[in-house]
Amino acid sequence: MENKLSVKNYVGYTLCDIANNSAFSVISAYLAIYCSDIIGISGATITAIMMAARVWDAINDPIMGFLVQNKKPSKNGKYRPFLLIGGFPLALSIILIFLKLSDSLTFNTVWVAVTYIIYGMLYTVLLVPYGSLASVMTTKDSERSTLSVCRSIGGGIGTLPTLLFPIFVMNAGENGNQMNSRNLVFAMVIIAVLMMVFYTLGYKLTTERVIIDGKGEKTHIFSTLKSLIKNKAFVTMSIIGCLLIAIQQYTSTVNLYLFKDYFENSAINTVYMIISYAPMVIMIPFANMMIKKFGKKEICVVSVSISVIASFLTFILHIGQDNVWAFIILAFFINAGIGFLTLEIWSMAADIIDHQEWVSGKREEAANYAVFTFMRKIGQTIAALAPWFVSLAGYDSDKAGTGISQGEQVLNSMYNIATAVPFVLFVIMLILVIIYPLNKKTTQLMHSELEKSRSEYKVEIV
Repeated sequence: MENKLSVKNYVGYTLCDIANNSAFSVISAYLAIYCSDIIGISGATITAIMMAARVWDAINDPIMGFLVQNKKPSKNGKYRPFLLIGGFPLALSIILIFLKLSDSLTFNTVWVAVTYIIYGMLYTVLLVPYGSLASVMTTKDSERSTLSVCRSIGGGIGTLPTLLFPIFVMNAGENGNQMNSRNLVFAMVIIAVLMMVFYTLGYKLTTERVIIDGKGEKTHIFSTLKSLIKNKAFVTMSIIGCLLIAIQQYTSTVNLYLFKDYFENSAINTVYMIISYAPMVIMIPFANMMIKKFGKKEICVVSVSISVIASFLTFILHIGQDNVWAFIILAFFINAGIGFLTLEIWSMAADIIDHQEWVSGKREEAANYAVFTFMRKIGQTIAALAPWFVSLAGYDSDKAGTGISQGEQVLNSMYNIATAVPFVLFVIMLILVIIYPLNKKTTQLMHSELEKSRSEYKVEIV
Protein backbone atom coordinates (compact mmCIF):
# COMPACT_ATOMS: atom_id res chain seq x y z
CA MET A 1 0.00 0.00 0.00
CA GLU A 2 1.50 3.34 -1.07
CA ASN A 3 2.00 5.86 1.73
CA LYS A 4 0.31 9.25 1.48
CA LEU A 5 2.39 12.33 0.86
CA SER A 6 2.91 14.46 3.97
CA VAL A 7 2.66 18.22 4.29
CA LYS A 8 6.45 18.51 4.39
CA ASN A 9 6.68 16.70 1.02
CA TYR A 10 4.35 19.24 -0.55
CA VAL A 11 6.22 22.13 1.08
CA GLY A 12 9.58 20.83 -0.13
CA TYR A 13 8.33 20.44 -3.69
CA THR A 14 6.83 23.94 -3.60
CA LEU A 15 10.04 25.54 -2.30
CA CYS A 16 12.01 24.13 -5.22
CA ASP A 17 9.79 25.81 -7.78
CA ILE A 18 9.89 29.07 -5.86
CA ALA A 19 13.64 28.92 -6.42
CA ASN A 20 13.27 27.84 -10.06
CA ASN A 21 10.92 30.67 -10.95
CA SER A 22 12.71 33.34 -8.96
CA ALA A 23 15.50 33.02 -11.52
CA PHE A 24 13.37 32.13 -14.51
CA SER A 25 10.81 34.94 -14.21
CA VAL A 26 13.41 37.66 -13.72
CA ILE A 27 15.60 36.55 -16.63
CA SER A 28 12.58 36.02 -18.89
CA ALA A 29 11.19 39.48 -18.17
CA TYR A 30 14.29 41.64 -17.65
CA LEU A 31 17.15 40.21 -19.72
CA ALA A 32 15.96 41.82 -22.96
CA ILE A 33 15.53 45.27 -21.47
CA TYR A 34 18.88 44.96 -19.62
CA CYS A 35 20.59 44.10 -22.91
CA SER A 36 18.93 46.90 -24.87
CA ASP A 37 18.92 49.73 -22.32
CA ILE A 38 22.04 49.04 -20.21
CA ILE A 39 24.42 47.34 -22.65
CA GLY A 40 23.03 48.69 -25.93
CA ILE A 41 22.59 45.38 -27.75
CA SER A 42 20.18 45.54 -30.67
CA GLY A 43 16.85 43.71 -30.55
CA ALA A 44 17.88 41.43 -33.41
CA THR A 45 21.09 40.44 -31.58
CA ILE A 46 19.22 39.75 -28.34
CA THR A 47 16.81 37.49 -30.21
CA ALA A 48 19.76 35.76 -31.94
CA ILE A 49 21.40 35.05 -28.55
CA MET A 50 18.19 33.61 -27.14
CA MET A 51 17.60 31.47 -30.21
CA ALA A 52 21.19 30.20 -30.17
CA ALA A 53 20.63 29.10 -26.58
CA ARG A 54 17.49 27.22 -27.65
CA VAL A 55 19.36 25.50 -30.51
CA TRP A 56 21.87 24.23 -27.95
CA ASP A 57 18.95 23.14 -25.76
CA ALA A 58 17.79 20.94 -28.64
CA ILE A 59 20.95 18.93 -28.06
CA ASN A 60 21.39 19.43 -24.34
CA ASP A 61 17.86 18.75 -23.02
CA PRO A 62 17.25 15.28 -24.53
CA ILE A 63 20.77 14.13 -23.61
CA MET A 64 20.22 15.22 -20.01
CA GLY A 65 16.87 13.46 -19.91
CA PHE A 66 18.22 10.16 -21.17
CA LEU A 67 21.26 10.34 -18.87
CA VAL A 68 19.00 10.87 -15.87
CA GLN A 69 16.59 8.16 -17.05
CA ASN A 70 19.36 5.55 -17.21
CA LYS A 71 20.93 6.61 -13.89
CA LYS A 72 20.73 4.05 -11.10
CA PRO A 73 19.08 5.30 -7.90
CA SER A 74 21.44 6.03 -5.00
CA LYS A 75 20.59 5.84 -1.31
CA ASN A 76 19.41 9.46 -1.62
CA GLY A 77 17.18 8.69 -4.59
CA LYS A 78 17.44 9.02 -8.35
CA TYR A 79 16.32 12.64 -8.80
CA ARG A 80 16.65 14.45 -5.45
CA PRO A 81 20.48 14.85 -5.56
CA PHE A 82 20.15 17.01 -8.67
CA LEU A 83 18.37 19.67 -6.59
CA LEU A 84 21.80 20.41 -5.09
CA ILE A 85 24.01 19.41 -8.03
CA GLY A 86 22.16 21.72 -10.40
CA GLY A 87 20.63 24.23 -7.99
CA PHE A 88 23.72 25.84 -6.49
CA PRO A 89 25.55 26.51 -9.80
CA LEU A 90 22.26 27.76 -11.27
CA ALA A 91 21.96 30.32 -8.48
CA LEU A 92 25.48 31.59 -9.21
CA SER A 93 24.81 31.84 -12.95
CA ILE A 94 21.92 34.32 -12.55
CA ILE A 95 24.31 36.81 -10.93
CA LEU A 96 26.92 36.43 -13.64
CA ILE A 97 24.46 37.17 -16.45
CA PHE A 98 23.79 40.68 -15.14
CA LEU A 99 27.38 41.63 -14.29
CA LYS A 100 28.59 44.38 -16.61
CA LEU A 101 32.37 43.97 -16.48
CA SER A 102 33.38 46.23 -19.36
CA ASP A 103 32.31 49.22 -21.44
CA SER A 104 32.99 47.21 -24.60
CA LEU A 105 29.79 46.31 -26.48
CA THR A 106 31.48 43.28 -28.05
CA PHE A 107 32.75 41.93 -24.72
CA ASN A 108 29.40 42.48 -23.00
CA THR A 109 27.50 40.83 -25.85
CA VAL A 110 29.72 37.74 -25.72
CA TRP A 111 29.53 37.69 -21.91
CA VAL A 112 25.74 37.76 -21.90
CA ALA A 113 25.58 35.09 -24.61
CA VAL A 114 27.95 32.69 -22.83
CA THR A 115 26.50 33.14 -19.33
CA TYR A 116 22.93 32.88 -20.65
CA ILE A 117 23.70 29.59 -22.43
CA ILE A 118 25.39 28.25 -19.28
CA TYR A 119 22.33 29.30 -17.27
CA GLY A 120 20.11 27.37 -19.70
CA MET A 121 22.24 24.24 -19.39
CA LEU A 122 22.21 24.39 -15.59
CA TYR A 123 18.47 24.97 -15.61
CA THR A 124 18.08 21.73 -17.57
CA VAL A 125 20.36 19.86 -15.15
CA LEU A 126 17.97 20.89 -12.39
CA LEU A 127 14.59 20.99 -14.10
CA VAL A 128 14.44 17.55 -15.74
CA PRO A 129 15.10 15.67 -12.47
CA TYR A 130 12.86 18.07 -10.53
CA GLY A 131 9.96 17.53 -12.93
CA SER A 132 10.51 13.77 -12.91
CA LEU A 133 10.57 13.77 -9.11
CA ALA A 134 6.77 14.19 -8.92
CA SER A 135 6.23 10.87 -10.70
CA VAL A 136 8.27 8.96 -8.10
CA MET A 137 6.89 10.78 -5.08
CA THR A 138 3.43 9.28 -5.75
CA THR A 139 1.40 7.43 -8.38
CA LYS A 140 -1.96 8.74 -7.11
CA ASP A 141 -3.71 11.12 -9.51
CA SER A 142 -5.13 13.31 -6.73
CA GLU A 143 -1.69 13.73 -5.12
CA ARG A 144 -0.08 14.45 -8.48
CA SER A 145 -2.70 17.10 -9.11
CA THR A 146 -1.91 18.61 -5.71
CA LEU A 147 1.81 18.53 -6.54
CA SER A 148 1.04 20.34 -9.79
CA VAL A 149 -0.91 22.96 -7.83
CA CYS A 150 2.00 23.22 -5.36
CA ARG A 151 4.36 23.73 -8.28
CA SER A 152 2.12 26.43 -9.69
CA ILE A 153 1.92 28.08 -6.26
CA GLY A 154 5.71 27.92 -6.07
CA GLY A 155 5.94 29.36 -9.55
CA GLY A 156 3.58 32.16 -8.57
CA ILE A 157 5.52 33.00 -5.41
CA GLY A 158 8.71 32.78 -7.44
CA THR A 159 7.50 35.69 -9.57
CA LEU A 160 7.45 38.03 -6.56
CA PRO A 161 10.79 39.55 -7.59
CA THR A 162 9.22 40.61 -10.89
CA LEU A 163 6.44 42.28 -8.88
CA LEU A 164 8.98 44.25 -6.86
CA PHE A 165 11.43 45.01 -9.66
CA PRO A 166 9.35 47.85 -11.16
CA ILE A 167 9.75 49.64 -7.81
CA PHE A 168 13.36 48.80 -6.86
CA VAL A 169 15.03 48.17 -10.22
CA MET A 170 13.04 50.22 -12.75
CA ASN A 171 13.59 53.53 -10.97
CA ALA A 172 16.40 55.25 -12.85
CA GLY A 173 16.47 57.74 -15.73
CA GLU A 174 14.89 61.11 -16.36
CA ASN A 175 11.33 59.97 -15.66
CA GLY A 176 12.12 57.19 -13.16
CA ASN A 177 10.97 54.39 -15.48
CA GLN A 178 14.37 53.03 -16.54
CA MET A 179 16.55 50.16 -15.27
CA ASN A 180 18.98 50.71 -12.38
CA SER A 181 21.83 48.26 -13.12
CA ARG A 182 23.41 48.50 -9.65
CA ASN A 183 20.15 47.65 -7.90
CA LEU A 184 19.63 44.83 -10.40
CA VAL A 185 22.87 43.06 -9.42
CA PHE A 186 22.14 43.55 -5.72
CA ALA A 187 18.69 42.01 -6.21
CA MET A 188 20.13 39.03 -8.11
CA VAL A 189 22.55 38.28 -5.25
CA ILE A 190 19.66 38.19 -2.78
CA ILE A 191 17.64 35.93 -5.09
CA ALA A 192 20.63 33.58 -5.55
CA VAL A 193 21.11 33.16 -1.79
CA LEU A 194 17.40 32.42 -1.29
CA MET A 195 17.50 29.90 -4.15
CA MET A 196 20.26 27.91 -2.47
CA VAL A 197 18.35 27.88 0.81
CA PHE A 198 15.15 26.68 -0.89
CA TYR A 199 16.92 23.94 -2.89
CA THR A 200 18.53 22.65 0.31
CA LEU A 201 15.17 22.57 2.09
CA GLY A 202 13.53 20.97 -0.94
CA TYR A 203 16.14 18.23 -0.96
CA LYS A 204 15.59 17.51 2.72
CA LEU A 205 11.78 17.60 2.66
CA THR A 206 11.01 15.55 -0.46
CA THR A 207 11.08 11.76 -0.65
CA GLU A 208 11.22 9.30 -3.55
CA ARG A 209 8.70 6.64 -2.58
CA VAL A 210 8.22 4.74 -5.79
CA ILE A 211 10.70 3.27 -8.20
CA ILE A 212 9.29 2.14 -11.52
CA ASP A 213 12.32 0.62 -13.15
CA GLY A 214 10.80 -0.06 -16.56
CA LYS A 215 11.26 -3.80 -15.99
CA GLY A 216 14.99 -3.38 -16.22
CA GLU A 217 14.98 -2.04 -19.81
CA LYS A 218 17.43 0.62 -20.94
CA THR A 219 16.11 3.79 -22.53
CA HIS A 220 17.30 4.48 -26.09
CA ILE A 221 17.02 7.96 -27.57
CA PHE A 222 15.81 7.26 -31.08
CA SER A 223 13.33 4.52 -30.23
CA THR A 224 11.81 6.67 -27.48
CA LEU A 225 11.56 9.76 -29.70
CA LYS A 226 10.00 7.71 -32.50
CA SER A 227 7.40 6.39 -30.08
CA LEU A 228 6.64 9.85 -28.64
CA ILE A 229 6.11 11.41 -32.07
CA LYS A 230 3.35 8.87 -32.73
CA ASN A 231 1.60 9.66 -29.43
CA LYS A 232 -1.14 12.24 -30.17
CA ALA A 233 -1.71 13.04 -26.48
CA PHE A 234 1.98 13.64 -25.83
CA VAL A 235 2.55 15.75 -28.95
CA THR A 236 -0.60 17.84 -28.44
CA MET A 237 -0.01 18.63 -24.77
CA SER A 238 3.69 19.32 -25.40
CA ILE A 239 2.76 21.97 -27.97
CA ILE A 240 0.14 23.40 -25.59
CA GLY A 241 2.83 23.68 -22.92
CA CYS A 242 5.09 25.32 -25.49
CA LEU A 243 2.45 27.93 -26.37
CA LEU A 244 1.56 28.58 -22.72
CA ILE A 245 5.09 29.55 -21.77
CA ALA A 246 5.55 31.44 -25.05
CA ILE A 247 2.55 33.64 -24.26
CA GLN A 248 3.55 34.16 -20.63
CA GLN A 249 7.16 35.09 -21.42
CA TYR A 250 6.34 37.14 -24.49
CA THR A 251 3.81 39.28 -22.63
CA SER A 252 6.07 39.70 -19.58
CA THR A 253 8.82 41.05 -21.87
CA VAL A 254 6.80 43.31 -24.18
CA ASN A 255 4.70 44.65 -21.32
CA LEU A 256 7.83 46.08 -19.69
CA TYR A 257 8.32 48.21 -22.78
CA LEU A 258 4.58 48.90 -23.02
CA PHE A 259 4.21 50.16 -19.46
CA LYS A 260 7.50 52.04 -19.62
CA ASP A 261 6.91 53.86 -22.90
CA TYR A 262 3.27 53.52 -24.02
CA PHE A 263 1.52 53.98 -20.65
CA GLU A 264 4.56 55.84 -19.18
CA ASN A 265 4.24 54.11 -15.82
CA SER A 266 6.63 51.23 -15.06
CA ALA A 267 5.34 50.89 -11.50
CA ILE A 268 1.88 49.87 -12.75
CA ASN A 269 3.46 46.65 -13.99
CA THR A 270 3.40 45.47 -10.37
CA VAL A 271 -0.38 45.89 -10.29
CA TYR A 272 -0.62 44.14 -13.66
CA MET A 273 1.34 41.14 -12.35
CA ILE A 274 -0.83 40.87 -9.24
CA ILE A 275 -4.01 41.03 -11.32
CA SER A 276 -2.57 38.41 -13.67
CA TYR A 277 -1.95 35.88 -10.90
CA ALA A 278 -5.10 36.60 -8.92
CA PRO A 279 -7.37 34.27 -10.98
CA MET A 280 -5.00 31.35 -10.49
CA VAL A 281 -4.87 31.94 -6.73
CA ILE A 282 -8.68 32.03 -6.60
CA MET A 283 -8.87 28.68 -8.40
CA ILE A 284 -6.45 26.81 -6.13
CA PRO A 285 -8.99 25.63 -3.49
CA PHE A 286 -11.37 24.40 -6.18
CA ALA A 287 -8.97 22.76 -8.64
CA ASN A 288 -9.27 19.13 -7.50
CA MET A 289 -13.04 19.41 -7.09
CA MET A 290 -13.39 20.83 -10.60
CA ILE A 291 -11.21 18.07 -12.06
CA LYS A 292 -13.20 15.36 -10.33
CA LYS A 293 -16.49 16.73 -11.63
CA PHE A 294 -15.60 17.90 -15.15
CA GLY A 295 -12.13 16.64 -16.15
CA LYS A 296 -8.99 18.58 -17.03
CA LYS A 297 -9.48 18.75 -20.80
CA GLU A 298 -13.11 19.77 -20.48
CA ILE A 299 -12.27 22.68 -18.18
CA CYS A 300 -9.40 23.82 -20.41
CA VAL A 301 -11.62 24.05 -23.51
CA VAL A 302 -13.94 26.51 -21.77
CA SER A 303 -11.25 28.47 -19.98
CA VAL A 304 -8.90 28.94 -22.94
CA SER A 305 -11.91 30.17 -24.96
CA ILE A 306 -12.18 33.02 -22.43
CA SER A 307 -8.54 33.94 -23.05
CA VAL A 308 -9.11 33.96 -26.81
CA ILE A 309 -12.03 36.40 -26.48
CA ALA A 310 -10.28 38.69 -23.96
CA SER A 311 -7.02 38.80 -25.95
CA PHE A 312 -8.95 39.58 -29.15
CA LEU A 313 -10.69 42.51 -27.42
CA THR A 314 -7.37 43.81 -26.07
CA PHE A 315 -5.96 43.85 -29.59
CA ILE A 316 -8.96 45.13 -31.55
CA LEU A 317 -9.93 47.91 -29.10
CA HIS A 318 -6.38 49.35 -29.11
CA ILE A 319 -6.73 50.81 -25.62
CA GLY A 320 -5.49 54.40 -25.31
CA GLN A 321 -2.40 55.48 -23.40
CA ASP A 322 -4.53 57.20 -20.76
CA ASN A 323 -6.69 54.12 -20.09
CA VAL A 324 -4.26 51.65 -18.53
CA TRP A 325 -6.93 50.25 -16.19
CA ALA A 326 -9.01 48.97 -19.10
CA PHE A 327 -5.88 47.14 -20.28
CA ILE A 328 -5.41 45.61 -16.84
CA ILE A 329 -9.08 44.54 -16.54
CA LEU A 330 -8.87 42.66 -19.83
CA ALA A 331 -5.59 41.13 -18.64
CA PHE A 332 -7.50 39.74 -15.66
CA PHE A 333 -9.84 37.83 -17.98
CA ILE A 334 -6.98 36.68 -20.20
CA ASN A 335 -5.22 35.19 -17.21
CA ALA A 336 -8.45 33.85 -15.72
CA GLY A 337 -8.79 31.84 -18.91
CA ILE A 338 -5.37 30.21 -18.67
CA GLY A 339 -5.35 30.10 -14.86
CA PHE A 340 -6.53 26.49 -14.68
CA LEU A 341 -4.12 25.34 -17.37
CA THR A 342 -1.27 27.12 -15.58
CA LEU A 343 -2.20 25.35 -12.34
CA GLU A 344 -2.55 21.91 -13.89
CA ILE A 345 0.08 21.92 -16.64
CA TRP A 346 2.44 19.72 -14.62
CA SER A 347 -0.32 17.31 -13.69
CA MET A 348 -1.23 17.09 -17.37
CA ALA A 349 2.45 16.54 -18.18
CA ALA A 350 2.36 13.56 -15.80
CA ASP A 351 -0.79 12.36 -17.60
CA ILE A 352 0.89 12.31 -21.01
CA ILE A 353 3.92 10.52 -19.53
CA ASP A 354 1.48 7.98 -18.10
CA HIS A 355 -0.22 7.77 -21.49
CA GLN A 356 3.11 6.98 -23.15
CA GLU A 357 3.61 4.17 -20.63
CA TRP A 358 0.04 3.01 -21.30
CA VAL A 359 0.50 2.72 -25.07
CA SER A 360 4.13 1.57 -25.13
CA GLY A 361 4.39 -0.55 -21.97
CA LYS A 362 7.60 1.28 -20.94
CA ARG A 363 8.03 3.74 -18.08
CA GLU A 364 10.53 6.48 -19.06
CA GLU A 365 9.51 9.49 -17.00
CA ALA A 366 12.82 11.41 -17.17
CA ALA A 367 13.26 10.92 -20.91
CA ASN A 368 9.63 11.83 -21.60
CA TYR A 369 9.81 14.83 -19.28
CA ALA A 370 13.00 16.03 -21.01
CA VAL A 371 11.15 16.11 -24.34
CA PHE A 372 8.22 17.97 -22.74
CA THR A 373 10.69 20.42 -21.18
CA PHE A 374 12.41 20.92 -24.51
CA MET A 375 9.08 21.84 -26.09
CA ARG A 376 8.67 24.50 -23.41
CA LYS A 377 12.12 25.75 -24.42
CA ILE A 378 10.75 26.08 -27.95
CA GLY A 379 8.09 28.28 -26.37
CA GLN A 380 10.87 30.40 -24.91
CA THR A 381 12.30 30.67 -28.42
CA ILE A 382 8.99 32.05 -29.68
CA ALA A 383 9.00 34.49 -26.76
CA ALA A 384 12.57 35.47 -27.68
CA LEU A 385 11.13 37.19 -30.75
CA ALA A 386 9.77 39.88 -28.41
CA PRO A 387 12.85 42.18 -28.38
CA TRP A 388 13.21 41.83 -32.14
CA PHE A 389 9.54 42.69 -32.68
CA VAL A 390 9.92 45.70 -30.38
CA SER A 391 12.89 46.89 -32.45
CA LEU A 392 10.90 46.33 -35.67
CA ALA A 393 8.22 48.59 -34.19
CA GLY A 394 10.88 51.31 -34.15
CA TYR A 395 11.95 51.27 -30.48
CA ASP A 396 15.10 53.37 -29.94
CA SER A 397 17.12 52.34 -26.86
CA ASP A 398 19.10 55.61 -27.08
CA LYS A 399 15.95 57.44 -25.93
CA ALA A 400 15.61 55.23 -22.83
CA GLY A 401 15.91 57.29 -19.64
CA THR A 402 16.11 60.63 -21.49
CA GLY A 403 12.45 61.57 -21.16
CA ILE A 404 12.14 61.72 -24.97
CA SER A 405 9.09 59.88 -26.32
CA GLN A 406 9.51 57.03 -28.78
CA GLY A 407 6.91 58.73 -31.01
CA GLU A 408 3.22 58.05 -31.56
CA GLN A 409 3.66 55.74 -34.54
CA VAL A 410 6.28 53.65 -32.74
CA LEU A 411 4.17 53.44 -29.59
CA ASN A 412 1.10 52.29 -31.53
CA SER A 413 3.19 49.67 -33.34
CA MET A 414 4.54 48.46 -29.99
CA TYR A 415 0.97 48.08 -28.71
CA ASN A 416 0.00 46.06 -31.76
CA ILE A 417 2.88 43.61 -31.51
CA ALA A 418 2.27 43.31 -27.75
CA THR A 419 -1.36 42.24 -28.22
CA ALA A 420 -1.67 40.59 -31.66
CA VAL A 421 0.90 37.84 -31.11
CA PRO A 422 -0.70 36.49 -27.89
CA PHE A 423 -4.12 36.45 -29.59
CA VAL A 424 -2.83 34.31 -32.47
CA LEU A 425 -1.10 31.92 -30.05
CA PHE A 426 -4.27 31.63 -27.93
CA VAL A 427 -6.30 30.63 -31.01
CA ILE A 428 -3.78 27.87 -31.85
CA MET A 429 -3.81 26.73 -28.23
CA LEU A 430 -7.60 26.45 -28.20
CA ILE A 431 -7.58 24.28 -31.31
CA LEU A 432 -5.01 21.97 -29.71
CA VAL A 433 -6.93 21.74 -26.42
CA ILE A 434 -10.04 20.71 -28.36
CA ILE A 435 -8.23 17.86 -30.17
CA TYR A 436 -6.28 16.74 -27.06
CA PRO A 437 -7.47 13.11 -26.62
CA LEU A 438 -7.23 12.65 -22.85
CA ASN A 439 -10.73 13.57 -21.71
CA LYS A 440 -12.07 12.64 -18.29
CA LYS A 441 -13.28 9.15 -19.28
CA THR A 442 -10.08 8.17 -21.11
CA THR A 443 -7.85 9.46 -18.31
CA GLN A 444 -9.73 7.44 -15.69
CA LEU A 445 -9.49 4.27 -17.80
CA MET A 446 -5.77 4.84 -18.38
CA HIS A 447 -4.97 5.25 -14.68
CA SER A 448 -7.05 2.22 -13.76
CA GLU A 449 -5.24 -0.04 -16.22
CA LEU A 450 -1.82 1.37 -15.34
CA GLU A 451 -2.36 0.66 -11.67
CA LYS A 452 -2.89 -3.02 -12.50
CA SER A 453 0.14 -3.29 -14.78
CA ARG A 454 2.46 -1.44 -12.40
CA SER A 455 1.82 -3.90 -9.59
CA GLU A 456 4.16 -6.28 -11.40
CA TYR A 457 7.23 -4.07 -11.22
CA LYS A 458 6.64 -1.27 -8.67
CA VAL A 459 8.89 -1.02 -5.61
CA GLU A 460 7.73 1.12 -2.74
CA ILE A 461 10.26 3.01 -0.65
CA VAL A 462 9.18 3.50 2.94
